Amino acid sequence: MRLLPEERTDEVSALSRRVAASFLGQSVRRFALMEGFDRCIVLSSQALTALIPLFIVVASAAPAGQEDVISRSIIRRFNLSGDSADAVEQLFLTPAGASSTVSVFSALLLIYSAMAFSRRLQSMYRAAWGRTKAGMRSTMYAGLGLVAFTVMAGLSYLVRELASRFPLEWLWTIPLQAGVGLVLWTCIPYLLLERQVHWRRLLATGGASAVAMTVLAIGTPIYMPGMMDRATADFGLFGVTITLLGWLLAAAGIVIACAVMGAQFDSSDARWLVQLKNRFGLTDPAAGEPAEAEHHADRVADGGLTSGDLLAIVHLLVNWSIMAAAVWVATAVVPGIAVNGGLGTYLAVSVLFGLVNAMVGPVLQWLAGSQSWLRMGASALLVNGALFAVTAGLSPNLDVAGPGSALLGAVVVAVTGTLLELVIRPSAPSSNP
Repeated sequence: MRLLPEERTDEVSALSRRVAASFLGQSVRRFALMEGFDRCIVLSSQALTALIPLFIVVASAAPAGQEDVISRSIIRRFNLSGDSADAVEQLFLTPAGASSTVSVFSALLLIYSAMAFSRRLQSMYRAAWGRTKAGMRSTMYAGLGLVAFTVMAGLSYLVRELASRFPLEWLWTIPLQAGVGLVLWTCIPYLLLERQVHWRRLLATGGASAVAMTVLAIGTPIYMPGMMDRATADFGLFGVTITLLGWLLAAAGIVIACAVMGAQFDSSDARWLVQLKNRFGLTDPAAGEPAEAEHHADRVADGGLTSGDLLAIVHLLVNWSIMAAAVWVATAVVPGIAVNGGLGTYLAVSVLFGLVNAMVGPVLQWLAGSQSWLRMGASALLVNGALFAVTAGLSPNLDVAGPGSALLGAVVVAVTGTLLELVIRPSAPSSNP
């Protein structure tokens, strides 16, 4: 049964209210209120400002013959080779005649910039948790947080070095890194929030940060070499700095997003979240277990995602993944079609193709359907080919050589998408006898 336009509008309005009242919607609102994107840029820039004097101090203090310790560490951490590795070595090369005055100045600059970074991080956690500044006490705890960060970073480095001595390095490194990350990202906000928030309430933030940062660490040697190669080819030595800043921006985004979700998790009175906090003791013992809000059932009926909403979101993500895989198959099979980038680019192209299909597709189908010679499969083939060509025109990352490649690519996308649909979501057996 088709919904009337008024009914469809009411359904969309109700869905938007449920999304806004859900945990994810409230987290996004908290992120916007604390100006999360601006804080990502500021935090990553401050981290880079702190790293530059750190690199100078470490290189100056290194024993003779090991002045390239910084460049070797970056090359190994990011799995670089070729021109990008040469650019990193050249960028972080320490002159043989570097004076002690430069080293002393760099050490003082390091202390100042590191404290500034810690204060920025402290300001972010205060904004996420709605805490106020406490004058000199805040500065003291910012210093303690910096000490804890330094100690835990050193411990993390030792863990990686120790795990590298055993076979199947990744099998040991991943859980150990996640464990160290859990302690680190629970202690850091605990100190930066001046111990005003019980550490148990920060375990959700610490756990989410540890998992996300571990995933970033796993993906770094996979994606960074290609990014570094393209950046150095386009910008030379400056490309190394751009790539490092991009990596720091991603790390800052993870830390801020996890802080926001952890704060929202702590303050939420949703039934499933309250039960989760009570079950795992993610509350302040002195405050007792949190109680569910009164009239919770009535409130959930008007706000908060339903099971149908969650299924719709999962369905959308599955369709997105299928479309991205179909585009990848088209680029691998059809000559003249290429996507410039990695997984993120394929996902972006698939989203653009879906938007073009939703906005332009009905018009093209109507025009094609009005012609008697464009019936049956020819109509769908030409429409999909045109949509593929339009997507290539709108996206600088999708290259299509000509109409023939667009038509063949549309066929491959359609066939691949259908096959993946059958594999992932096979048709339910008929209930008829």
